[in-house]
Amino acid sequence: MRPGRTSDETIVARATAGGQAAIALIRLSGPLSKPIVVRALGISADLLEPRRPHLGTFHDVRDEALDQVLVTWFPEPHSYTGEEVVEISCHGSPFICRSIVAACLARGARTAEPGEFTRRAFLRGKLDLVQAEAVRDLVASQTEYQASLARQQLRGRLGRELRPIRENLIDILAQLETRLEFVEEDVDPESREKLVGGIEQVDEGLQRLSRRYATARAIREGAMVVLAGRPNAGKSSVFNALVNDERAIVTEIPGTTRDALREWLDVGGLAVCLVDTAGIGRGGDLLVEEGMKRSKRHIEEADLVLFVVDSVAGFGTEDELLLETISTKPFVVAMNKTDLVSAPAVPAGVRERARDVLEISAKTGVNLEKLADVVQRSVLGAEGFEKEPALITNLRQLGCIEEARGSLAAGRAALQEGLSEEFICYDLRRALEALGELTGETTTEDILGRIFSTFCIGK
Repeated sequence: MRPGRTSDETIVARATAGGQAAIALIRLSGPLSKPIVVRALGISADLLEPRRPHLGTFHDVRDEALDQVLVTWFPEPHSYTGEEVVEISCHGSPFICRSIVAACLARGARTAEPGEFTRRAFLRGKLDLVQAEAVRDLVASQTEYQASLARQQLRGRLGRELRPIRENLIDILAQLETRLEFVEEDVDPESREKLVGGIEQVDEGLQRLSRRYATARAIREGAMVVLAGRPNAGKSSVFNALVNDERAIVTEIPGTTRDALREWLDVGGLAVCLVDTAGIGRGGDLLVEEGMKRSKRHIEEADLVLFVVDSVAGFGTEDELLLETISTKPFVVAMNKTDLVSAPAVPAGVRERARDVLEISAKTGVNLEKLADVVQRSVLGAEGFEKEPALITNLRQLGCIEEARGSLAAGRAALQEGLSEEFICYDLRRALEALGELTGETTTEDILGRIFSTFCIGK
C-alpha cells in the first residue's frame, strides 16, 4: 500500500474484466460503502438488507441517472474483506462503469490499488497469506489442474498440513525455554536425544513439502516437454500430430528441423509447453552443430523428455549416445513408425530407466492419446496431484520452507554439540518465524507490497 494510505479508507474498483460485457460488477469496501451507495440510489439506508440484492437507479453527484443497477450490501465482518462491502451489478458498458466509479470517488471513496481487496481480507484475518496468493492464482488459472490447485490452497489445505508441524516445533521450544527458566537443570543426554529426534521429525515434515514443489510448479507454470531423438526419427511428425497442426516442416531429408518450435497444449488439464528440437546425431555443418547444441540446452531445461525412436531402424549407436544425454532427466520412450513394423525391439536397460515405453505412429495416430496420458502421469506422478497432500506453489513459499529448515539444522547442531539452550532457542525461533512468514502470521510491509502488487485491480 502506498505511503499515506490507510485501511480505514473506502475503496472502489471494477471487479470484472474491462471492455464491453452484458454485466459488470463494481465493488466498494470500507466504512463509507453503504452511505455512498444509499446516496447514489436516493433511498433510505433501511431499504438495503444484508446480502439481499436491491434494484435501483444509480445517480451521479449532479443527480443524473447513470444506470439501473442491482446493489448487494455485505455488512462487516461477513464479507470478502471483513469490512462493509457493497457490490454493484450494472450494464457492462465501459462508459457506465467509469461513470459509476467516478460517482463513488466524488462521494468519498478512492480507487483501489492492485490486490487491495484481498490484502484487506488478509489483514482482517479472513485469509492467510497462502490463501491470498491462491486467489491470484485462481484468477490467472487457464487449465483444470491450475484452477484445482488454487482452490485447494484457497480452502487452506497447506495451512492445515503446516499446523501440526508448527505445533511440534512450539512444543520443543517450550521445553527448552522452560529449562532456561530453571538454569540449575541441565539437559541430560537422553533428553537431548529426544529433542534432536523431535527437530528431525519437524524437518522431515518440511522436507516433504519442499519435495512437492516441482509438481506444483509444473501445474502452476506449465511443464516443459521436449521431443528428442536422432535425425529423421519422426519428432516433427509427432509434434504436428500432438498439436494437431502442420507447425513443423516434415520431409524425408534428415535434419530438416534446425531450431526449436514451441506450442502450448492443454494435456488433460495440465499446461504443457511442447518443444520440437533438432535431431542429435553425428554432427555436420555449422548449422547442424548449432541446432544440436540448442537441443541439448532444451533437454537440460525440460521437465520431461519424449525420446522418439525410429522403430524401423531400431535402437542404434546414435540412440544409445543420446540416451546418455537425456538419462539425467525423466524420460518417456516413444517408438514411432509402428505402422511400418510390429513389435519393435527395446533394450531391457532402456525399459528399466524410462518412465514408460509406448509404441506410436504419428502417421496413423495410434496411441497418441495414450502418449498424452503418459506425459501427464509422468509429470504429476502415477496418482496425479489430487492424491498428493498440500503443495507449496511458488518460490516465496519454498524460500520460507528452506529458511526454516536451515534454522532447524543449526538448532539441531547446537543441541548435539551441547551448547546452551539460549543458542538452540534462537535458531528454533528463527525457524518458527520463517513458517509464520509463509502463512503471514509474521510478515513485513515490503513483503505484503510485493505480493499484492501482482494482483489485478478489483481483486
